[in-house]
Amino acid sequence: MKKLTLLVVTLIVLSILVMGNPKVGFIATNFSSEAQATVANEFEKLAGENGWELVLLNSAGSIEKQSTQLENLVQMGVDVVVMAMSHPNEIRSSLDYAIESEIPVITIDSGYVDGVVCDITADNFVMGAKISTYLLDSLSGNGNIIVVKFEKHQGARRRGKILDVVLSEYPGINVLAEYNVAATARYMDDTRSAVETYALKYGDEIDGVWCAFDQLAYAAADVLSEYGINNAMIVSVDGSEETYRRIKSGQMTATVAQPFDQMADKAIEIIEKIIAGIDPKEAAGKNIIYVDAPLVDKTNLPE
Repeated sequence: MKKLTLLVVTLIVLSILVMGNPKVGFIATNFSSEAQATVANEFEKLAGENGWELVLLNSAGSIEKQSTQLENLVQMGVDVVVMAMSHPNEIRSSLDYAIESEIPVITIDSGYVDGVVCDITADNFVMGAKISTYLLDSLSGNGNIIVVKFEKHQGARRRGKILDVVLSEYPGINVLAEYNVAATARYMDDTRSAVETYALKYGDEIDGVWCAFDQLAYAAADVLSEYGINNAMIVSVDGSEETYRRIKSGQMTATVAQPFDQMADKAIEIIEKIIAGIDPKEAAGKNIIYVDAPLVDKTNLPE
């Protein structure tokens, strides 16, 4: 029995040596997004610690580029692909190509679609409810707000839809203006321009600003500060050191902090199981894996 066990272990070790280090592909939709850069950096660090060969790609906001990148990874013969904040439905043919090639695809905060191993995410409906009720309750149910949405990403879109539902229960809240951010390389500049228009038009009438994610809140906070509008509450979703610094200084009010490092950690954990020979679906355990995202304001800022 001991000889048989030793033989099995030896064969496994030999197979690993023959196969070499696992090759993993990682695609992020846009590294200029702080959230995506955080996920990518954590994943890169852990993949390196595991000795994996990592192909790290940035789609730079282009759906066409993302589609090509996925097909290229398949042709390179990677063992697994991870896609962060991606658009799987919009690159369906390339995704099907990967699946048909029997390459497991794991997505992070991309929305689950048939064929992928799983999607690892925080619940965007829950995050939308947390930040929306926080803002409107903090205003005591009365006041004027600016809304900055982002429809392109499924998660940000869901947060915006929940805001609309929450607003239906707060008749004392008036939406002065709503801006939908276009998914371009200039999205921060465009957001600043939009908020500047609202600052000029409404001035101190602005009591609060709801933003789909933190970087939009940075733009809003900077513009309002430039125009001397310093009492408006500004809330958003994501969480980072920069966000916490702004909350501490009073430039922002609150965020729902997504644990992006945990999302990357979970993807690594699943890949380790896949590499060990476990069926990808069994390795994930479920189609959608949720991580908890707490609301953070001045009362509970991380140290």
